Amino acid sequence: MKLLNYFIIGFICASNTVNSQILIPKKDYIPEIRQSRYSFALSLISGANSDLVSFGIMRQNPDSSYEMLFLTKDAFIRQASGYETSRANPDKINYFMEYQIDPKILDDLWRLKHDVFPYGKNEEAGWGTKLGVPSDAQFQLLTEFGLSKMSDFVIDKNLWRLLKKVSDPLWIGTYQLRKP
Repeated sequence: MKLLNYFIIGFICASNTVNSQILIPKKDYIPEIRQSRYSFALSLISGANSDLVSFGIMRQNPDSSYEMLFLTKDAFIRQASGYETSRANPDKINYFMEYQIDPKILDDLWRLKHDVFPYGKNEEAGWGTKLGVPSDAQFQLLTEFGLSKMSDFVIDKNLWRLLKKVSDPLWIGTYQLRKP
């Protein structure tokens, strides 16, 4: 009986090896590593954390889908400054120093969509419209950064370029002139 079992197992193994294929990779072939990519992101839509804009980390998956992990403004600053561990900043680079941006500019991003501060008795002037949405002409300026509608996200280098522009009085003037 044992002999019969050994014979059957040997036959199965032999038949599997005869029909199997051996794959030989091409010379100099390097397989593509497909991993998710993490980037800092922001959106002009009001955030779940009661901010007038949304801050977060965008996870871009290898299948072209994406997920958003929302952050408070303070967590965004800590992670983008390299003070807190972040998948979007594993090397702990201080992006605010690298791009010469004052983090206080994040407090002014509401101005891109509102003409006056929308809450309370604060009468600060914004650069946007009464509707709380940039005008079509203002969106034309924002498309340079990846924003063509309110639900879009500004990510990666476009985010830092936008923050730099929002700090530039000449760009702000051009943006304000595009109000309806």
